Amino acid sequence: MKIIFKSILGALCGGIVLFAACSKKPAEGYLGVKFFYLSNPFVSPKGRLTTSAPLQVDNSTLPITVTLTGIRGSSVAGKPTDKLTQEYDIPVFLGEVFPTDTTLAMVQAKLGTAKYKPFNVNANGGRLELTPATTFVDTGTYDFDIEVKNMKASKQLKSIAKIQITPAVPFQVVRQFASTSAVGNETTLTTQGTFSVSVVRVDGPNKIVIRWVDKNGATFNPKTGQVVPRLGIPPTNVVANQRYEFKLFDPYYPEERTDTALVYQYPAGVPTFPLFTMNNGYICSYRIPAASNDLNVNINPEFSVRLFPINGVATVTGTWIITNVVPFAAKK
Repeated sequence: MKIIFKSILGALCGGIVLFAACSKKPAEGYLGVKFFYLSNPFVSPKGRLTTSAPLQVDNSTLPITVTLTGIRGSSVAGKPTDKLTQEYDIPVFLGEVFPTDTTLAMVQAKLGTAKYKPFNVNANGGRLELTPATTFVDTGTYDFDIEVKNMKASKQLKSIAKIQITPAVPFQVVRQFASTSAVGNETTLTTQGTFSVSVVRVDGPNKIVIRWVDKNGATFNPKTGQVVPRLGIPPTNVVANQRYEFKLFDPYYPEERTDTALVYQYPAGVPTFPLFTMNNGYICSYRIPAASNDLNVNINPEFSVRLFPINGVATVTGTWIITNVVPFAAKK
């Protein structure tokens, strides 16, 4: 058995040596033949910043310089494609916005505009970059050509991949979660899986209207305390796992409490909203007290929503109605 084992081991070692001898590193200056992108088509909704992985360069000698040389509309016949390489003014952040930037003046100091093309191929490595300026171009699928070049050679690559620009997605519900708990008990929670969050935008002033609706369509009343921020952890940014309410993400205007909603204004000229995270998120935690619902337990809804520009607009605009639906309980 020892002899057989040694023979097999010797054969394996010999094969490894032979493979290593045959797999020589390409010569300095080698420019490969199989260039491709991992995501093809590369998809992005209008108005969002989206970047791809680098161009796969088939063991070519680095660095590789990549240049966009042409673009055509493969599913947008008759529509101009030069919009993709024109520059447009779009809002940009001049610096990171923090929770401590609590006034409009502090926010405005960190907002500006800059000229960007909707589509760009990064010269260093060939990453595809679709910018918020895509809000000004037509949806559809486009072919494009590139030139790749290294220290010794260059190649023209026709129709290397496709990009696909889809309609704008003006909001994202990042979290929708609710639990119930007995009065005075903050550790034993029951998850309520039917809770949901909906977002609707209407033309109007820059406002955010947040509602909580029961299983019969009746609206809980924040003005009388039927919806309150979830208590138990103090609102300070240094506490781990702390809970937040929406006004902490929007400190620029006074909060308005009505019979049906919490209402907030938000700044003009912003590319997204909220402008910052807390504890790496945008989660807002509230409570519908036991005295306000027919289950006679505390209902603890949480939501997290991000707002983005609509088609053809570079900034967040309009009135947004965020509705927290509680289909497992009724308002008292």
